[in-house]
Amino acid sequence: MRRAALLSLILAACGDNVDLGIDTSEPVAAVCSEGDLDQLLAKLPDITSVKPTACGNYVDGQVRCYLLTITQPIDHAAPTSTFPERVYLMHRGCDRPTVVADWGYSNDYFFDDELSTLFQANAIWIEHRYQGESIPAGADWDWHQLTIENGATDMHHVIDSFKHLYGAHWVSTGASKGGITATYHSFFFPHDLDGAIPYVAPASRSRVDPVYQTRIDNVLTDACAQRVRDSQVAALTTRRTMMLARLTDKLGSADSAPDYLDEMTATFDWGFWQYYGEPYCAQVPTATATDAAFWNFYAGVSGIFGPAGPGNDELSNGALDYEWLTEQGFALQIGAHVAPLLQSSAATMTMEDAFVAQFPDVELPAYDGSVTRSTRHWVEHYAKNLLLIYGDYDPWSGGALDKPTQPSSARFFVPQANHGAQIAGLADADRTVALEYAARMFGVQPVMTMMARASQAGANRDAILARTLQRHLMRLP
Repeated sequence: MRRAALLSLILAACGDNVDLGIDTSEPVAAVCSEGDLDQLLAKLPDITSVKPTACGNYVDGQVRCYLLTITQPIDHAAPTSTFPERVYLMHRGCDRPTVVADWGYSNDYFFDDELSTLFQANAIWIEHRYQGESIPAGADWDWHQLTIENGATDMHHVIDSFKHLYGAHWVSTGASKGGITATYHSFFFPHDLDGAIPYVAPASRSRVDPVYQTRIDNVLTDACAQRVRDSQVAALTTRRTMMLARLTDKLGSADSAPDYLDEMTATFDWGFWQYYGEPYCAQVPTATATDAAFWNFYAGVSGIFGPAGPGNDELSNGALDYEWLTEQGFALQIGAHVAPLLQSSAATMTMEDAFVAQFPDVELPAYDGSVTRSTRHWVEHYAKNLLLIYGDYDPWSGGALDKPTQPSSARFFVPQANHGAQIAGLADADRTVALEYAARMFGVQPVMTMMARASQAGANRDAILARTLQRHLMRLP
């Protein structure tokens, strides 16, 4: 945390004229050849394995995909032990710009996003530290190295290595936890890239941030939002007997049905606005809906019996919680309208209580929000070439970063959009302006004929990340 502390002191002492991140490094001479790509990848600094791999169903066009491993220090400030970090490369051309992201979680897929499609960019996706297969050996697992600064430096290390290959423009991105990860990286290493375009990046202000609920109350005020809240109350009161009977039938036992009901109801409104939103308002049941219609809607939206992405092991799940509990913070997701009706301890247990119960021997430091506060201040006053995209109806927008004041940076809220907000969803005039910002960063113009494909790529990316997050957060009895 030495670099974080120094940056915080600079921000506090120097007023509004400071230029953070003095770049003293020598430019790297990039060498890229389509015919020698495999060999050049194998020679990149700290790359230990290169595996040409089929791209799968979520990559568009003529693309060469590789699964690579890079050696990362567990503690970048004292690099005595290391871990292997997986990197997913989608190569479109040596002369193309490159978009890079650490999506904040485990990763199991090659996939395009809106930006890689629109700008026909090479894409480098980094599996987050301590997630998936990017984990230290058991004896080297050190909880205290799960810091924002170490995560940002992981990304910096990958970029440094791949700059020996790609010499065109570089832009970072990411969505949700990946979006704030991109922002943290830009805060620590503002000269690494030509720009950053984080999507739906929440910067929480405390371990359990109540401001998210305040924004929900102020923004989601229409009849649809009230029907969603009413359905939660009904599930726990007037329709409780019916809900328990159907859960018992699904589960084959009545024992855990009450816990399941509370779990699926506690944050039902949050999930509705995060993943569904305005296009599904007509399906929200009213008080006169049949029990069958109510159940079908409720079970479908909650996703409780739907498919989820590959799960993490207990330690990796704990690593995510540790990051949120110690530095990044999390949202208060249970609204005041439903909290008094919850009976299950599984639904009301805080993330902190759950972590302590699961890992009683792990020292959980007090929450320290200093890096996020400094990042918020930097974004508002100093950040250059930063384009922030948020969804207006996304509950995570309660953690939205403030609007940047530097002229090369901007922030947009996509009208009525959820956690899958995309540039394509902006009104025509705003979309044009946002793409102008992005084009300056990428150094090329977007391929507008690819807009429909870019929108689908963004939707695919959102679905992949949603399955990963849902699998982590909904750890039911």
